[in-house]
Amino acid sequence: MANSFYSYLAFILPDANANIDTLKNALTDFYSGPEIENQPTVSMNENEITVRFEDDYTFHIAFSNDAHVNVEARELAEEQALDWNEAAFDKAALARSTSRFEIWGEEDYDMDYFNDSLFIIQKIEEFNGVIIFQNN
Repeated sequence: MANSFYSYLAFILPDANANIDTLKNALTDFYSGPEIENQPTVSMNENEITVRFEDDYTFHIAFSNDAHVNVEARELAEEQALDWNEAAFDKAALARSTSRFEIWGEEDYDMDYFNDSLFIIQKIEEFNGVIIFQNN
């Protein structure tokens, strides 16, 4: 992940219903709603979703199931007590995770896209079996 703004790791547990196609559709539906004033373009190329706004500000959501994902999941299960939302999580389930969404945005020092980062995380939280950590 090239940037650290709005950076999260959403680990997908073995019995989860999370997948990149469903997430792309959920984001497309959300951002096409009439209440959204600055409607971005939501697109997908292979295993990465981009959410690009008119001013070219972009969020990236990549799906990864590389071997290091499980290594990092096991490390987080040992080291962390709380998830991104300061809630306890199932450490044993996290240690079995072999895939995740990697979420990050471009530089945003004025925090113009903070709410959008939360909207994206909210859509990911709607899946069953996902544990999210802020990636500092």
